[in-house]
Amino acid sequence: MIEWLYLAAQAAALATAAWFFVDTARSQRVGRRHLAGVAVLEAFLLAQLVAGIAIVPGESGSGAGLFFSYLVTALLVPVAACFWGSIDRSRWGIGTVAASGLIVAALLLRIHQIWEYQIHVG
Repeated sequence: MIEWLYLAAQAAALATAAWFFVDTARSQRVGRRHLAGVAVLEAFLLAQLVAGIAIVPGESGSGAGLFFSYLVTALLVPVAACFWGSIDRSRWGIGTVAASGLIVAALLLRIHQIWEYQIHVG
């Protein structure tokens, strides 16, 4: 796992969550700028997936399946939240997308733990 990429993805997840929570308080709806913010987060997560595919086979640990299942879940959560948030036209539609940023941040933390303690042992 590339450390700077992990930190960038974590920062992007928390920044989008904060931005979207502010827009939730302002009763905004999911718009193109929100989708662009989620696209940036998705780009970081996709880069982490590609890096993981390149790095993990060379490592000796036994948590590869768990690592990739968390990483793919982290990729799918913001997409599903954007879909749900764009359907829900109330003020809580954007709140769903904001919560997905926090969920992705928690998933990334768990992915980092799996990397450190199960895959990259030694």
